[in-house]
Amino acid sequence: MKFLLDTCVLLWSISGNFNKIKPFLPILENKKNFVGVSIISYWEIIIKKNLGKLTVPDNLIELIEKTGYAWINLELRHIQSLEKLPMIHADPFDRLLIAQAQSEKFQLLTTDSQIIQYKAQAPSIFDNHIL
Repeated sequence: MKFLLDTCVLLWSISGNFNKIKPFLPILENKKNFVGVSIISYWEIIIKKNLGKLTVPDNLIELIEKTGYAWINLELRHIQSLEKLPMIHADPFDRLLIAQAQSEKFQLLTTDSQIIQYKAQAPSIFDNHIL
C-alpha cells in the first residue's frame, strides 16, 4: 500500500515519539508499504523553524532519508486538485497534503482532527488508518 505522512506524524516518527503514532507503527515498519514524505512537509517545517515556532535538528533531511521514506515532489496536478477540495480547513500545507494524497492515491497518515474532517469528501485517502 501507499502512504503519505502528514507533517506531525513525520516529526514524531523521526524524533522517536512513538506513543503519538502507535497505531501507525505496523504500517511504518512494514517494508512492503511505500511511505512517502511530501516536500510540502519539509517546506512547512522550514517556515515554522525560521519563524521560531519549531525546533528541528540541522540534519533533518539526513534523518528523514535514513528512515527509508521516499520524497514526494509537489506537482501542478496536486495544486489543481485544490480547486475541488472544500474549504473545511484553511491551513494551506494541510490542504496541499490532502490534495497530493488524493492525486497520488496515497492513504494519509494523520492525527490532525481538522484534516480528518475531510474523510467524508475523500474517504479513500483515510481508509482505516486514522486515530
